[in-house]
Parts: sequence; structure tokens; C-alpha cells
Amino acid sequence: MENNSNKAAFFGKVTANVTHELQNVLAIIKESAGLMEDFMQFQMNPENLPDLEVNLKKILGKIKEQTLRGGNLTTALNGFAHTTDRVEAEIHIHKAVEKLLLITNRLFVLQGFEINLAECEQSPSIVIDHVLFQKIIFMSIECLMEIPDVKSNIGIRVVNQDGKTSLEICYDDSNIDCDDFKQKLSLSAKWTETVNICSDIKLTAEMINKTQPGICIIFN
Repeated sequence: MENNSNKAAFFGKVTANVTHELQNVLAIIKESAGLMEDFMQFQMNPENLPDLEVNLKKILGKIKEQTLRGGNLTTALNGFAHTTDRVEAEIHIHKAVEKLLLITNRLFVLQGFEINLAECEQSPSIVIDHVLFQKIIFMSIECLMEIPDVKSNIGIRVVNQDGKTSLEICYDDSNIDCDDFKQKLSLSAKWTETVNICSDIKLTAEMINKTQPGICIIFN
């Protein structure tokens, strides 16, 4: 029951974010269409036609850009919605994280953080509760963002080592005090929740306490 509640809250937060993004897309397209009307109304003098052509091309380029952005968002949101079709499903780890970041990136940017996913040519697939897996990644990022007095971009990478796979979510800044980070993270209620959800779906969440501190999700 608790995990179902976790899923619902997470689903609502992500969906609200994407719909807000789509509203921004539509607002930009509407504004661009209005500019096109203005240019066509005030620059029909033959002497102004070259400027009109240049300006219209710029506006049409913006409309095409936002149309593509909107299409990518709706495709990603549709895929996100279908993650509830089955309790457990086979997912490609790297692609699942990539799709999650596509629809949640705005939330992180608004708080001043850039999230970078490293390329991975040999990322395995696993059978897992897809919604809770995404929530774990999302909460892990939030845990790092909420550590007091730390402002650093965050990197994510899939690690295959010694026959085991893990997902490392770490600060990019190597000057962060590791011991101080470990102490602050241990006091985070969100970190405790992340550890518990991982345990429920047979994953392990650990602190990374080395050059670039962060969180490691281990696939058992």
C-alpha cells in the first residue's frame, strides 16, 4: 500500500511537470504566430520584403523547434504513462534513465542543477517495477540537490564491473568534503525512503564516499 502511494505521488509530480512544459511550448508557438501576423501587417511595403523574409524564417524556425520539442515531450509522457501497464517489466537501464531525465529535467534546472547522463554501450536490461525504479532515480537526484551548501552539477553513469551492474549518481565537483556529505545524507528522510524502496524491489542503495561523493544503486 505504501509503495502504491509512493507511485501515485511520483506519477502526479512528473505528469504535472510535463504538462507545464507543454503549456510553455504552446505559448511560444502562439507568440510566434502573433509575431508573424504583426510582421505581415506592417512590412508589406515592397522595400521591406527582404527583412520580412528574414524575420519570418526565424519565426518559422522557432515554431518548428517547439513543435519537435512538444512531440518529444508527448512521446516521452506516453511512454511514462505505460510504465504502469505491468507491475514488473523488462527495462533497459540506460534508456530508462534517459527517458526519465527528458521529462523531469526542467524540475532540476529550475533549482540550478544540470544532470548529465554518460553514454553507455553495454547497459544491461533488468526485470523490475518500472515506476518505483524511476522514482528511486528521481529521489536520488533530489537527495543530492538537497544537501545543504552544496551546488554542483550531477553526473549519472551505468557501471559494469566484476560481473555486477550499478548506477552511480554523483556530484561532478571533486572538492566536496566526503565525510561532511555522508553525515548530511544520513540525516535525510528522503535518503531513508530511497533505501527502503530499493530494499522492497531487491536493489541496494549505498553512499559513495570517495573523490566525487554521491549515491550508488546496485542491481543484486
